[in-house]
Amino acid sequence: MSDDLFERRQAERRYALNFLDFEVLSAEGRVQGRGLARTLDVSDSGLRLETSRFFEPGQKLRITVGLKNDLVQLVGQVVSCQPENDDLCRSGILFLEFAVEQQKLYQKHFTALRAT
Repeated sequence: MSDDLFERRQAERRYALNFLDFEVLSAEGRVQGRGLARTLDVSDSGLRLETSRFFEPGQKLRITVGLKNDLVQLVGQVVSCQPENDDLCRSGILFLEFAVEQQKLYQKHFTALRAT
């Protein structure tokens, strides 16, 4: 973990560049928008992504991320979003929902990352 006084993440992060598709969900679960992003790092409880879109903390996203030959879908909540420059924002996402099979695939990938 970082010695940075402002670091709030509790889980160990691993650098990982993966492309992902996201859908912005309303409070009722309806899709309000969608886009593409890439992961910057991942942990067993969340990820940090980079995209051209700014998200409000608390927004829910349905994310489909490509992990090698697998696609994993999950629902997460935006916990932070910071503009990086005029074109990019970095957002912290906390995992909320995984189908059991999807969570197993994700954990398998994350465990392999930790071993490197």
